[in-house]
This record gives sequence, C-alpha cells and structure tokens, in this order.
Amino acid sequence: MQPLLLVLALCVAQICALPQGSPNDYNDEIDNEDTNVPWQPEPLKPAPWQEEPQIQPPQVVEVQVPGIGNIAGVKAFRNTARRPVNAFLGLRYGQVGGGLARFQAARPVGFQGRINATVPSPNCAQFPELDRLRTAESRGENVDDCLTLDIYAPENANRLPVLVFVHGEMLFDGGAEEGQPDYILERDVLLVSINYRLAPFGFLSALSDELPGNVALSDLHLALEWLHRNLPYFGGDPGKVTLVGQAGGATLAHALSLSGRAKNLFQQLILQSGTALNPYLIDERPLETLDTFARLARCPPATPTARGLQPLYACIARLPTSQLVAAFEQLFEQNERFGLAHIGGFKLVVGDRLGYLPRPPAQLAANVSNALPMIVGATKDAGAFILSRVYDQIASLRSYNVSDYIDVVLRHTAPPSEHRFWKQFALREIFLTDQERSASPESVAEGLLELSNYILYRAPVINSIRHSYRSVPAYLYLFAYRGQHHRFFHLRNPLPFGVDASLSDDGVYLFPYPPESSHLNSADSAVSNSLVDKWVDFAVAGVPNQNSGGWPRASSEYGPFLRFSNSIPLLELDPHFGEGLNLPNLSGESFKPTINITYPSPTTTTTTTRRPHAYNRPSRPNQQPRTWNPSNPDYVKDQEAKQQQFIRDRAQRWKEQQQREQEDRERQRQQREQEERERQQREQEEQERQRQQREQEERERQREQREQEERERQRQQREQDEPERERQLLEEEERVRQQQELEREQQEREQEERYNQEREQQVQYEQEPQPVDNPEEHPYDGFPSYKEVEQQREWQEQQERERQEREQQEREQQEREQQERDQQERDRQERARQDRDQQERDRQDQEQREREQQEQDQQERERQEQEPQEPEDNPEDPSYDVHPSDPEPDRNYNEEQEREEQQREQLRREQQEQRDREDQLQREREQERERQDWVREDQPKDKPEDYPSYEEYLKAQEESNSERDRNYDEEQERERQQQEQLHQERHPHPEGNLPETHDSDPNYAEEEESDQQAGEDQVVNRNSYSDNEELERSQDEETDPDALNPADFENYEAYILAATKQQEERDEQYRLEDERIRAQQEEEYRLRLNRQRRNVIGPNRTGKTPSGYFRN
Repeated sequence: MQPLLLVLALCVAQICALPQGSPNDYNDEIDNEDTNVPWQPEPLKPAPWQEEPQIQPPQVVEVQVPGIGNIAGVKAFRNTARRPVNAFLGLRYGQVGGGLARFQAARPVGFQGRINATVPSPNCAQFPELDRLRTAESRGENVDDCLTLDIYAPENANRLPVLVFVHGEMLFDGGAEEGQPDYILERDVLLVSINYRLAPFGFLSALSDELPGNVALSDLHLALEWLHRNLPYFGGDPGKVTLVGQAGGATLAHALSLSGRAKNLFQQLILQSGTALNPYLIDERPLETLDTFARLARCPPATPTARGLQPLYACIARLPTSQLVAAFEQLFEQNERFGLAHIGGFKLVVGDRLGYLPRPPAQLAANVSNALPMIVGATKDAGAFILSRVYDQIASLRSYNVSDYIDVVLRHTAPPSEHRFWKQFALREIFLTDQERSASPESVAEGLLELSNYILYRAPVINSIRHSYRSVPAYLYLFAYRGQHHRFFHLRNPLPFGVDASLSDDGVYLFPYPPESSHLNSADSAVSNSLVDKWVDFAVAGVPNQNSGGWPRASSEYGPFLRFSNSIPLLELDPHFGEGLNLPNLSGESFKPTINITYPSPTTTTTTTRRPHAYNRPSRPNQQPRTWNPSNPDYVKDQEAKQQQFIRDRAQRWKEQQQREQEDRERQRQQREQEERERQQREQEEQERQRQQREQEERERQREQREQEERERQRQQREQDEPERERQLLEEEERVRQQQELEREQQEREQEERYNQEREQQVQYEQEPQPVDNPEEHPYDGFPSYKEVEQQREWQEQQERERQEREQQEREQQEREQQERDQQERDRQERARQDRDQQERDRQDQEQREREQQEQDQQERERQEQEPQEPEDNPEDPSYDVHPSDPEPDRNYNEEQEREEQQREQLRREQQEQRDREDQLQREREQERERQDWVREDQPKDKPEDYPSYEEYLKAQEESNSERDRNYDEEQERERQQQEQLHQERHPHPEGNLPETHDSDPNYAEEEESDQQAGEDQVVNRNSYSDNEELERSQDEETDPDALNPADFENYEAYILAATKQQEERDEQYRLEDERIRAQQEEEYRLRLNRQRRNVIGPNRTGKTPSGYFRN
C-alpha cells in the first residue's frame, strides 16, 4: 500500500510542477504575452450559432392549369422581407415553326402534360449569344423555341394585381431574366416577365405575308392572351394587368396599346424611357433594310423578279438561325455609323401585314379611344446611351461651326424630314450665340446631349399624351437620381463629363439586374422603395400616390411631372417636362400647382458640369431679386419697354441668324454646284472612256469576226477542193493501175510468143531426121551443146533480172504512192484538226467575251444600284436641309475595273499557254514522224536475191507491210488519244471524267467520212500489189451490206473498235485467200515450167540429167 501511495504522490507533484499556459508552450518562438492566455480545450462539435447552414433542396410547388397541364414550380425567398415566392420559370406560351415560319406569327401551344418550370429557358436568338446558338445547333437543339414567360407570385396569392414586364433597350438583345422579383414582390402583386423574338426574327419585313414584320408585337399579344386565360390559377387578377415596358420594351407596349388589337388584355401602362413615337425604333425603309440584310446573308437581293421575292424567301428559309443572326450583326455594325436611316431589322415598320401599325404611331396616338391610363417618363440623360456611340464622329470634326456638330447628332437621332426643325430649335433654345462660331467638341457636348434627350425621349413623351391627357389619366416623371449603380456600368463613357441617370437606370431600382447592381446602399434603397411603392400603387388603384397625393396627373402635355433627384426632398414636382425648352406649340392652358414648387439651384450632386439651360442657369453676381409691383405705372412702362426691347433684340438676333443661315446655304449651294460639276465631269469622262472601250471592243470583235469568216472560207474552199484532189488521185491511181496491167499483158504476150517460138523450134527439131551414130563415139549425142545450155541459162537469168527489176520498180512506185497518200491523209487530218481546234478556240473566245460582257453589265447595274440618288436641292423649299451631303467616291468602281482587267489578263495568259502547249505537241509529233521516216529511209531495201525463194520474199514483204500498217495505226491511235486528252482538259465533262459522245457533234459526219476514206486507202495500199480480182473485191467492199452503221453504237470510240475488229477479220480472210491463190499460181507455174523443160531437153537415154543444168 505504501509503494502505491508513493507513486501517486510523485505523479501529483509532477503535474503540479507543470507551468500554466497554452498547449503551444513547447514552441520556442511563441510570444510571452500569448503564454498568459489560459488554455481551453477544443469543443467536440461547433456551437449552434457556428454551424454552417445546410443547403436544402428547393421545394416544388405544383399548379394544375386546365388545357395546359400540371406545372411544377419552385418556392424561393427572393426579397428583402424573406417572403416566400412561388416561381414558375420558362412556361411556353407559343410555338415557332421552322424555315420561313421563324419570321411569322407563332401558334398557341396546346396541352403539354407535366411541365418542369423550375429552371429558366434560354433567351431568344441574339448576336451577343452567337456562340451559344452555334453550339446548340451543333447538338441538334431548336434554338427558335424561345417564346416563354416567367411568373412570380407570393405564397397563397389570390386575385392580386399583375405587373407584366417587357424588357427592351435596343430590341435586339436581352431576355425575361431582366425582370427579377426581389423588390416588387415585397408588395402583394404578381410579376410576369416575357421572352419575345428579337432583331430580324421579330422585325424584318418585306410587307408581305412571308415576311410580315412586327412579329414581336404578335408574340406579346399571344403571351397576354395566355395570361388572360391562366392567371387565376397562379393567384392573379386578369382584370388588373399593368404592362411595364423598359426602353424598347416600352415602345412595344405603347405600340400594342395604340393598335387596339389587345383590348381588355391589359388595363394600364407604365412606359420607362420609351414610347411608340421614338424615331429611333421606327424603320421608314424596311425594303432597303431587307435588301442589305439579304446581301450580307449571301441571298438574292430584295428586287422583285418574275417570281417575286420567292428566291430570297427560299434562301432565308434555308439558312440556319446562327447564320442569320451573324448577318444581322454585320448589318448593325457596318451601317450604324451612317446614321438612323441606314440601320434596321430591329425596328417597328408601318403597314405590316399583321395589322398592328396600319398608320404611323403619331397618327394612331391621336385616336383617344385606344388611350389607356399610364405612367410615362424617362431618365434625365437617357440620350447619353446613343450619343456615346457616335461621339467619336463628333470628336473627329475639326470645325468651329456648331451646325456641323448638330448635323452629326441629327443624322443618328431624327428622321431626315425633321432635321431642319430640330436644327433651328437647337440654335434658338439650346446653344448660346457665342457658341455658333467658336464651337469645339468639348464645348458643345452638353448641348448635344440635351438635344438627344429631347428628340429621343422627352418630345416623344410629350407627344404621346398630347391628345389623351384630358380623357385618361397620365402621370409624368423624370428620373434624375444618380446612385451607386448604372444599368450599363460596364460601358466606357467617352463624353467629356459625367452623366446623371442614363438609359434604364431607373430599372435598377425596380429589378435587381444585372446582379452586380443588386446591393443597394441606404440612399439607393430609399429611392427603390419610393419607386416600387408608386408603381405598385398605380397597378393596384390606378393612382401612383394613393396615400400621400403628392403626384398629380398631368394637366397638359408638359406636366406637372415628378422628379426623382439627389436633392432634398428626394421627390420634387416641376411644372414643365421640357426643363424650360419651349416649343412653338405650347399648350395655352396655364398650370397652377397645388403645392409649393422648388427650383433647385445648380449643384454637383446631380451632374458633374454646369449647363446653360433652365434649372441650371449661370450665376449673375450683383443681381438683385425682382420686385413685383403691377400697380406702379412706371414699373409697368419699364416692363413694357424692356419687353419691347427684348422683342427688338430677339428680332435682330433672328435676322442675323437668318442672314447667317442664308450665307451658309449660299456657300453650301456653291459647294454642291461645284461638286455637281465635278461629278458630271467625272461621269462624262467615264462615259467617254466606256465609249472608247466599247468601240475598241467592237473593232476587236469585227476583226475577229473577219478572221473567223476568212478561216471559214478557207475551210470551205479546202472542203470543196478536197473531193477534186481525191478524184484526181484516184484517176492517177487508176491510170497507173491500167498502165501496169497493160505492161503485164504485154509481158505475157511476149512470153507467150517466145514460148510459141521455142515450141515451133522444138517441133521443127523433132521433125528433122536425126543421124544414127555410135553412142560410144559420141557419148553426148541427143543433148544440147554447152553453148546452147549457157545461152539458155543466160536468157533465163536475163528474164529473171528484168522481172525482178520490174517488180522492184513497181514496189518503189507503190511505196512512193503510198507515202504520198499517207502524207496527204496526214495533211488532211491535220488541217481538219486545226480547223476543229480553231473553231473550238473561237467558240471559247466568243463565250469568254459574252461572259465578260455579262459581268460588266451586272457590275454596272450593281454600281448604279449602289449609287445613292441625290435629291434635287431647292434652297427655297421650306423642308430644305442645310447640312451638306457627303460626296460619293468612285473608288469601288475603279477597283472593280482593275479586278476585271486582271481577270482578262489571266485568261489571256492561260489561252496563250494552252496554244503554246498545242504547238509544242504538234512539233513533237512532226519530229517523231520525221525521225521514223529517217529511220525508214536508212533501213536497207529488201531484195529478192536476199531470200532463198520468192515465196519467202513475198512473205517478208507482207510482214513488212503489216508492220507499217500497225505502226501507222498506233501512231493514229496515239494522236487520237492525245487530242481526246487535250479536249478533256479544255472541256471537262460536267459529270466526271466520262468520255464525251460524238453522236451529236457537228463534225461527226466529217470525221466519219475521213475515217472511212483512211480505211479505204489502207485497203488499197495493202492490196496494191495484188491482181485485178483482188482490186475488184476491195472495191466491192465499199458497198458491202455488212458494213457497220455509226448510229448503231453508243459513241464513236465503240464504232471504231467494232470497225477495226471487222477490218482485221476481213484482212485475215483476204490474206489466207491471197496465200491460196499465190500457192495455186506457183504450182501452175512450176508444172508449166517442168513441161517446158521436158519438151525442150527431152529425156536422155540413160534417164539422167546433167548436174548444174538447172538452178533454182
């Protein structure tokens, strides 16, 4: 027990000896002050407040909609009050067809069964998402199926008012994702955001049934019809629908209301920085836009033909969506710098076949029956979005005249018919007198921004309610608050000053989009709450201030209006929406506000610069406030005098302004006249040059025509002379043959006479009495003497030599004649080939000239179409535009001429190279023919004495003739193949490398006749050494009933093969027949010779013949 206690005491002592501190005391580098922190053990699990929240799967909310299906949405918490929101995303309301139906009205969707509405759908086709479109198309997805909408409803919603948001800006990008519910659904309303077709698919128009235009309006109409039927199932009230449009979306919403096509589908409007009267979103030349779009898409132009625009429709229907989007991107980027009138494809058109805008929107706005209660307004500097895109053109001007800068802005913001009015308005109301001759981009930038704001946003707002504010409520607002975030914060500001609220900046405080702008500070949150309250109050009760009453309805087209600003108070009521910029047609009604109106002094909280306009007037030192005393006559006189002086000064300024404008017009007229004279001079020079060129081409064409006629005449002459030459040749051959026949008959007669003489001598010799001698004394009696035998042998040798010489001469004569006929045949074929080649070259030259002429005519037509028609300027016309027009350069035409000249030069080089190759091939053939003739001449002539017998000699001659015939046939075949190859290189077969058939060739009969003549000449050459019977047989072959007909064969090559095979069979038969006849003749000759020997010599008594008497 004691040892155990001792051990326990030691352990306790060691534990007590340990220093107090953290478990890291073993580290030598720890600070001393850290060692004083008491050590605490780590907990086994974190505290409840330290636990990370676990991600819960989204809760599914299902809604049963008759005729649509079972819709499964998602429950979320998308607002600052953490109220549950039921979201139904990507609900299809329309179906878009393929091909040309992508540009036409969509069809309603039917029953869809179970619908997954938990994920948003892709946006409609737009060029910022071009890569996504191409990827989706490569996977086989339907990128045109984009007509969807998103519905956000509070939990347990029941008959709540509905806000339907239409996104916008420029109508070629964006989507339903811009309408987020975070701020709006803090109140009891439903929010709906719609996807509709953009850019060419929503607006491209030919004013026809195939391309009707304004299809985006039909999409909104179809979506509203879907909502009208199905909103009660989501907790919404179809009788309280307010259409909210942002920028371009506001233009669509206002246009749909003016059309009267969607009555009772929505009851109120909220238009934020956009109306249907905005000139930037109206395409006044839709057919020109379609033509430009078609050319960029590589489709036929939009020029009516015999088939109308069907070729263009077929091409557009065939192209994929991504390619059409890329063509629109090129259209916008290339033509934006030319001004408002040159860009389209994303704008509304007047006169569409769907019937939404039968007349211009300004005329439709005068119809009060279609007017609806509305909140309408704009951001203070909404025009900065457009001005910043063209400021590079303003900055590049080197002018001191403010009118030049105004012209640039008008070209991009106003239609040409309104330029003169807006220019006078800007010079009178916006710019100071000292700025008219000392302008610079920096000094006039603020005034140009004000002009852009008034043209694009403030004037359309004023004109939108000009006719309807008396019958239906209209509430005007101006959003001038400059907060922490901008809608387009990612874009660079090229202006030389900071702007206040730009385009769509008011939407940042209604919808937290883009996500970077969703974090609001306290001041921004106050603006957001005020804006949301007024918008929701208007949706609920039709009055935006049902509690405070601080926002009265407009009593004129100018106001009053509510201003959202950075000053205190945040909301101010101002009397004039134009900020003091008066128009000649101001309303005659006076406005007396029911509340105090404050005129803010210039501050730096709303803008970074000072502008010389109302509510931002320049400070005037030492100026006392005016005293109002209308009862004092002196005061009244003084005021009248000042008023008269003001009128005189204004008249004087107006006169000076008119004089300056007159000088400017005169200077511009002179400049235009000078430009017109220069243009006419250029046109005259161009016409003169074209006339000379046409004359030169005409002379060249006539020269070539004369040469062609001369060649044709020579060819016809040769054709006419050819039968005569052939007839003469045949007659010559006939004469030679007859001469040879006569000589042969003469030789036979002489031989017969000699034979008769010898026979008579033999008979005479036998009749003479013979002496009887002793055979032993005369051993050689009864035999001829040696002298007689020698004479007989010499005579036979002489006859043989003469025969051989005659045969040799005949063969040489025949060879010469054969060579002449061969040479004539080759010359004839060569001439025929040259004629055919020349005809082919002439035909190609003619076709090339016709193609060049067609190309020149087409290019001339295109150049004339591309030349803008310069209007006739009349300075006296009140609509005369004083800004100068840009001269048109002719650089494109010169480049086209240079390219044509290069193409013609290239074609001439290729034709010259082709002719050089043909000449080289002809020279090679001639050299080969000369070499063969030279080798043939160098070969030793065969002689009969070189062979052991005459039969061997004849056999060798036959083989030699056959070899020459084969060589000649091979040479002809090689030439034919070379010609065919050359013809195929120059005229490739359209269906491949198949040989062309010559049945339809115009030279077929001539080639057939030449080939038959060549075959007949070959037969004559082979049988020229045969007798008369063989000659008659060869002549009978011409009328052979078994002769082949070229028309029975598929092509000429098949006919040649069959004819060659038949000729070879006949030649073989003739050769066998000739050998039989020759053998028979030789046998008869041998028998006759033996009989002669026996008759001349007679048998000896011993029955022996002297050796060496006869020789073979």
